[in-house]
Amino acid sequence: MNEIIRHLDRNADAWEIYCERSKSKSISIEKGEIKLIESSEDVDYAVRVIVNGTVGFATSSNLSIDVCERAIKIAKISEEKLKELPEGKKAEVEGIYDAKVEKIDSDWLLESAEVLINSAREVGNVNPAQGYVEASIDEIKLINSCGADLEEKLTFCEAFLECVIEDSSAFEFDQSRTSKLDLEFVGRRSAELALESLKAEKIEKGRYDIVLSPIAIHELLSNALYPAFFAENVAKGRSPLTELGRQYIGEITIVDDGAIPYGLMSFSFDDEGVNPKETIVFEGGVLKSYITDFRHALEIGIEPTGNGLRGEDLYPVTSPTNVVLEFDDVSDDIEDGAIVVHALIGAHTSNPVSGDFSLECMNAFFVKNGDRKAVKSAMIYGNVYELLRNVEVFGKDVRQIENTITPSVRFNDVVVSC
Repeated sequence: MNEIIRHLDRNADAWEIYCERSKSKSISIEKGEIKLIESSEDVDYAVRVIVNGTVGFATSSNLSIDVCERAIKIAKISEEKLKELPEGKKAEVEGIYDAKVEKIDSDWLLESAEVLINSAREVGNVNPAQGYVEASIDEIKLINSCGADLEEKLTFCEAFLECVIEDSSAFEFDQSRTSKLDLEFVGRRSAELALESLKAEKIEKGRYDIVLSPIAIHELLSNALYPAFFAENVAKGRSPLTELGRQYIGEITIVDDGAIPYGLMSFSFDDEGVNPKETIVFEGGVLKSYITDFRHALEIGIEPTGNGLRGEDLYPVTSPTNVVLEFDDVSDDIEDGAIVVHALIGAHTSNPVSGDFSLECMNAFFVKNGDRKAVKSAMIYGNVYELLRNVEVFGKDVRQIENTITPSVRFNDVVVSC
């Protein structure tokens, strides 16, 4: 390592070395039977350098002078500009590592899979068609020439099950930073939804009140809304959110916070070494701030918000952390007289530049006086900003779905067709 650092010091104006070591254990379910137990371990390195104000980047499964040289050569022909790297600072964030996950073994995975399958079959004659339980540990280390020397461990567990009966199917899942998963809920709920969706009927085209579950809310907003409040997209004309202080949606508050205890997207530093923080994006519907990674914060002239995260290619880009939705009107009973939607199909086709969407509903039900009638092939159409101006009430069933923390939400006057 010392030789590599000396090489980078001699040949780059600034440099960064990022290492991600991932260990995982999983068990899969197919057609109601336990199929396979697997374990894996991967190590990936990413080197980013600044040479004469431009950026070079290279990745490898091994850290060597060769990978550093590749990054340096790329920097010399690159057009991507960057003046400096973060100094690096670590926050104290509770609940992002559970030592019990380190001790998970094949017996734990087998027992968990059996609970999923049995919980589904206790509901009725369904086929637990596919599913899995997975536990993973990520070790992150980041050093750079500006003083950052940071490391942490993160744990994550997930259970997923899809049940099928005749032409009906449904899925449910649970995610946690700890080894505690509600396996019975996942098995039971996926089976219940599949059974309830049997003999679904079409409804007349029209405008209806719609209740979107936390899963459906995440699927819609992560595709149609979140990219619009990335500072980079605003600067490049890829967002309608061009004016801070303007009311774009109804009186909803939306906050991005990478330091929430036990949050699925919480961390003590982002993947560039910037402290996580609470960023109020919308307050009562009024646009207050954008989120950004470090590079675009410098370009645009705003403070970095701790949203520089890395995907599969390990290059840091702007990404949401834990996005929390809040609204004043909350009720236990928000479903009567509405179409209740468990999940959406095709959310990735939503347009984050305009906010327009056209989506198929999965496991949808029309609720009236306590009766639930399955709805077949329902499609919802609209614009995410208009939809968020028509929020009637929030439920109390708050869940975190990937990077979204929300309850079910009831919207007025949504276009529905079959």
